[in-house]
Amino acid sequence: MKILIDIIHPAHVHFFRNALSIWQSRGHEVAITAREKDVTISLLNNYNLDYKLLSKSGKGSFALAKELITRDFKLYQFCRTFKPDVLTGISGYFISHIGKLIGKPSIIFDDTEHQTKGHKITWPFATEIHSPDCYLKAPVKKQRLYKGFHELAYLRPEYFTPDKEIVRSIGIDPDEKYCIVRMVSWQAHHDVGQSGFDAAKMADFLKELSRHARPYLSVEGDCPNSLKPYQLSIPVHQIHHVMAFASLCVGEGATMISESAVLGVPAVYINTLKLGYINMLEEYGLVKQTTDTDLALQYGLDFLIEQNAREKYQQIKQKLLNDKIDVTQYIVNRVESFSS
Repeated sequence: MKILIDIIHPAHVHFFRNALSIWQSRGHEVAITAREKDVTISLLNNYNLDYKLLSKSGKGSFALAKELITRDFKLYQFCRTFKPDVLTGISGYFISHIGKLIGKPSIIFDDTEHQTKGHKITWPFATEIHSPDCYLKAPVKKQRLYKGFHELAYLRPEYFTPDKEIVRSIGIDPDEKYCIVRMVSWQAHHDVGQSGFDAAKMADFLKELSRHARPYLSVEGDCPNSLKPYQLSIPVHQIHHVMAFASLCVGEGATMISESAVLGVPAVYINTLKLGYINMLEEYGLVKQTTDTDLALQYGLDFLIEQNAREKYQQIKQKLLNDKIDVTQYIVNRVESFSS
């Protein structure tokens, strides 16, 4: 069976890499087409994954529309040579069109309810759409809900073991009390109209956190000069080891917030955007969401000074894992179900 994986965001590398290994071990031929966005290419290179680069993400609606057209054409050309039996990806903007054009199934994984425009140009052409069962909207006819969410595909204990020695090797003491703070660029199409940290308060925010734990700042895009003393600079594929030994994660990006929760690290999500999987993690007590930077600071400090916090949130994490499925196996099985 020939499987094409279309990678258009850094998180997609993590989502598919374990499934890819399983498919290859079973004798399937797998090809990756990639899009240059943030650290996507660095991750693919660090994991020694072969790929064909088709496009680079741009800024604004016009750039996205232009990319959709040009990348569809390049993906079509690639498929004429590779001849996939099935195409898969997250969001599926490109594979849904090309799958329909070449008469092959496209299997899409989607966890972002508010991408209304994207769904309109994608879902009518898709074969199957798979979403977490905490999805906020009623499923459409071709959409299937599963008992899990994306970050479980790569951070379950079956696939990831935090390593203190890796953390030490990159200059961080895993036994020191520290926290991760994440700022996004707000350039993604799904970030339009949303907001997070009050930028004017960011320096004071980090200073207050530092009274209880050392803050490490992860920035998508350019880091402001005033915040560079806090900036985290590590190999991109090692971030989950660093996150696993943190006492707190605070950020504007939903992916890193949910990754922290899966690792048993409490998190504060500062964003106006409501997502089903974030709501679900809030119900477990692993995440708190707010749009107020001052309130976010208070939430963060509450997590940091809580007694026996590490044990408490690791226990909650275990309950979460017990309640959810092995998402990697779900990905593998759904794609293989189209084997002729």
